[in-house]
Amino acid sequence: MQSKDGRRILPLLAACIFQIAGTVPILADDRVVAPVEATQSLTLADLESLAAQSNPTLVQAAAAVDQTRGNLIQAGLYPNPQVGYLRTDANKAGQSRSQGVFVGQEFVTAKKRQKAQAVQSAEVDRLSWQYQAQVQRVVNDVRIRYYDVLGAEQSVKMADRLVGIAENGLKTTEKLFEARQASKADVLQARIQLKTVRLTLRESEIRHRTAWKQLTHVVGVPDMPLTAVAGVIDGDIPERDFDASYHELLAGSPQVRAAEVRVSHARAELVSEQAQVVPNVTLQVVAERDQINQFNSVNTFLSVPVPIFNRNQGNIFHAQADIREACQEVERTKLALRDTLAEAFQRYETAKTQVETLRDEILPDAKESLEVTIAGYKSGEISILQVLAARQTYFQNSLAYIQAWTEVRKVVTEIDGLLLTGALNPAELGTALQGSGLKQQGLLNQIQDSSTRSVLPAAIQSGAGGP
Repeated sequence: MQSKDGRRILPLLAACIFQIAGTVPILADDRVVAPVEATQSLTLADLESLAAQSNPTLVQAAAAVDQTRGNLIQAGLYPNPQVGYLRTDANKAGQSRSQGVFVGQEFVTAKKRQKAQAVQSAEVDRLSWQYQAQVQRVVNDVRIRYYDVLGAEQSVKMADRLVGIAENGLKTTEKLFEARQASKADVLQARIQLKTVRLTLRESEIRHRTAWKQLTHVVGVPDMPLTAVAGVIDGDIPERDFDASYHELLAGSPQVRAAEVRVSHARAELVSEQAQVVPNVTLQVVAERDQINQFNSVNTFLSVPVPIFNRNQGNIFHAQADIREACQEVERTKLALRDTLAEAFQRYETAKTQVETLRDEILPDAKESLEVTIAGYKSGEISILQVLAARQTYFQNSLAYIQAWTEVRKVVTEIDGLLLTGALNPAELGTALQGSGLKQQGLLNQIQDSSTRSVLPAAIQSGAGGP
């Protein structure tokens, strides 16, 4: 109970408390998270457009396609003819002295050029799918980091409000101490609370600046000044089903398409290697003039390698094994994608549960607790520190609500974006080196060396946890 002196200052203190209580919405139909205004703010579409123009990996992936198109053109070119000059000097007896020209041409048999082009055409298709995957990686990472920035902005605003609450709480507690309505321990507790929430604000600001830097790195404009982003972090919770998402993933994944194209590439390679058994024909015509005997001659030479020892059997055996490996790579990629999707759904369901619990249970209880505490303070039954503690609980859960929503948005982006992240990795490396935030994801795209035909598997799962 309050003393008579305490009752005389109660109206002033109550006014302070109601001012504190009014700094955030506490009505049932109010939003905990306020939308960021679009005025002078960057939208998600703005950021995606910048990334399409500035992210260097997209240019690299497109150049890789063009390089292979050059190989496709080269594979179809016919061998150049040979033209030469020959001369025979007279011997000591002066019996002969001649000079002439010759023309030679290699004739390619068994449609080797067309078959070589089929091999390169399949490689163009594979790299085209790889390019599409890289485009999706850039889009996904821009969205994921946009939500990081948006959530961090909201956290900074919420933490700043909490600092205001703590500052007012400390002033109120000091007035109560002066009126002998609070103890020195209460003042110290209020001071500790203020320092704690200031630390929370600084941490939120650091997280915001870091999220912005990471966003600009993916966009490809690292010097872009810190700017607000437009959008709302909360709303209706996106509903996703594992089986439906997996079927969509198999239907749309560029990684699955690239693995399937590898089978076509391996089969075309086998056909091309089998054609190498049929030898090419070389024709040479030589025209000579004997200046001693004064006569002309024309000689024709036709040569064909005889495939007795080398029938290209080693390369054919290699190509047959490539087909078997490529077929299993398709199945392995599907399993790896399913495994990665399962991990993404675990994070999705966890974040979704957090959002629902905070929104439907914890935050309403925290708000009601705050209202009851304020009412108890007005009646003199509850101390000021209990009011401040109830208000801090409400804000802390509001911060947790923002963080949970941020994770929901990020993981849904991954699921809808075919699990493709890693926008700053070369397209050939895929997502193995760079994660999306909580945990490194990914599938590592295949790397094929055109000279050795050595293949790095298309999907390497990463089990390394992140912060």
